[in-house]
Amino acid sequence: MTPEPGSTFFKFVLLVNLVARPFARVHERAHGLRLAEWRVLRALAARPRGATAGELGEELGMDKMAVSRAVRALEAAGRLVRRPDPSDARRMTLVASGAGRALVDAIEPQGRAREAALLAELTDAERTALDALLDRLVRRARALPDPDATG
Repeated sequence: MTPEPGSTFFKFVLLVNLVARPFARVHERAHGLRLAEWRVLRALAARPRGATAGELGEELGMDKMAVSRAVRALEAAGRLVRRPDPSDARRMTLVASGAGRALVDAIEPQGRAREAALLAELTDAERTALDALLDRLVRRARALPDPDATG
């Protein structure tokens, strides 16, 4: 079912597309970095001890295949490394490499500037309220049943 143009869901998708796609196009040209790779790399850079692919998928709300493709591309570009998980040798922990962290450090100010330009439309009180509402909606979305889940 396609969301109605005036629906809240459609507006969320539209906003994400309008904000993320131009940002992603710039960094794909400049750094060969796709949007899914940026999301994974940014999440890893914020976690010095790293994370498993499953943890990243859960945290970012990305499906396993998208995370897997992003991880392979980032690893091939030297932007992340795999390490055995110290608590379970059967699992691999993904960690941003020095090059990956440097790339995040280089790109992050542009992302913050784009966010600031977007949020300049709102008052400080509106930004605070929006942030709180988005946190609530993310928690609720995580709690909703997944219709594709088996079991």
